[in-house]
Amino acid sequence: MKQQTPKLNVALLGCGQIADAHLSQIARIDSAEVVAVCDIHEDLAYQAAARFQIPHTYTDLDRMIEEVQPDVVHITTPAHTHADLTIKLLNLGCHVYVEKPFTLDAVESARVLAAAELANRSVCVGHDQLFDPMWLRCHAWIQQGLIGEVGHIESILGYPIAGNFGALVAANPNHWVRKLPGGLFQNTISHPLYRITDLLEDDQPELIGNWYTQPAYDFPTELQISFQGRRQSGSLTFSTRIPPQRITRIYGAKGTLEVDFDAQTVRLNSIAKLPGAFAKLELPWKHFRNSIWNLSNNLWRFAKADIHYFAGMKTLCERFYESIQTGSEPPIPPHEVHRVTLLMDRIFDHCRAQGLTKSTLPANTTSTSELARIEEVPTCP
Repeated sequence: MKQQTPKLNVALLGCGQIADAHLSQIARIDSAEVVAVCDIHEDLAYQAAARFQIPHTYTDLDRMIEEVQPDVVHITTPAHTHADLTIKLLNLGCHVYVEKPFTLDAVESARVLAAAELANRSVCVGHDQLFDPMWLRCHAWIQQGLIGEVGHIESILGYPIAGNFGALVAANPNHWVRKLPGGLFQNTISHPLYRITDLLEDDQPELIGNWYTQPAYDFPTELQISFQGRRQSGSLTFSTRIPPQRITRIYGAKGTLEVDFDAQTVRLNSIAKLPGAFAKLELPWKHFRNSIWNLSNNLWRFAKADIHYFAGMKTLCERFYESIQTGSEPPIPPHEVHRVTLLMDRIFDHCRAQGLTKSTLPANTTSTSELARIEEVPTCP
């Protein structure tokens, strides 16, 4: 008879808005159980525990760790607290899942990853959209050769500043997001950025771009960055001027894939095989078949109650927990965690050097300050 692996005891630190996403997805995982939540605001901890039937609430982290002794702690506090809290928990013997962005910068990232190695504990960053069902489908189709060799990746994030969280950030000059090195972008671009790096071969591609601001605001609200690698390129657009959207397009030698995370669709645009006017019939027919596939897939998932905004978070958590239980590699390697953090540093350094005027750097140019930063920053273990 096969021996059943005991469930992991999970605790969560920080009961703000994103905490509900974590708690709802962990509740869907058989291999783990949330045993406690902690927040310095007692009412937030109490409300989170009540919503998800969690037995213990705390306002003191040390007391929670001592009394509950969780195997894993999810950190969902503001970004500027991530590094110190993660190192503290690692040293207390916990594995740690950190909501994005991982740390304030690559120096902190290297410090955290070194602490994890020293403590022999795992750390995972919340790059959950890499495990979204549609992104996994996109990967499978790329592996099947449907679009040929990937040449360009384009990520777009529409983030109206009038949204619930954006309005809070805009209205309060002392909001913690405004004080991050990359401001609003540091709290938001991790997702569209790592969807680019996931397919980009170059560890640190050359970059060019700038951040901008709308007239009504006194901080950068728009961002456009282009990446140039040896064989591939990429582009990242963050805009508060367009409706909410999370879209990534992957351009290959034989076609294009468009992943829409909100619609939960993957659109395949392939090159026509028929000549002349016949191609005008062939391509709409292919688009129709692709639309039917997307509709059927979503109907099937809807019937199974399997469509969730944070579906990728469940899969990422499952794989992280499994890596802990089996001693295998974590789902997101430490090198990749550090790579994305360092690239974010370079983006913000580059934009800061440009000011709020349009970039005039020629293409394929890495500034001297960026190169210096790459050389200065410690590497991850």
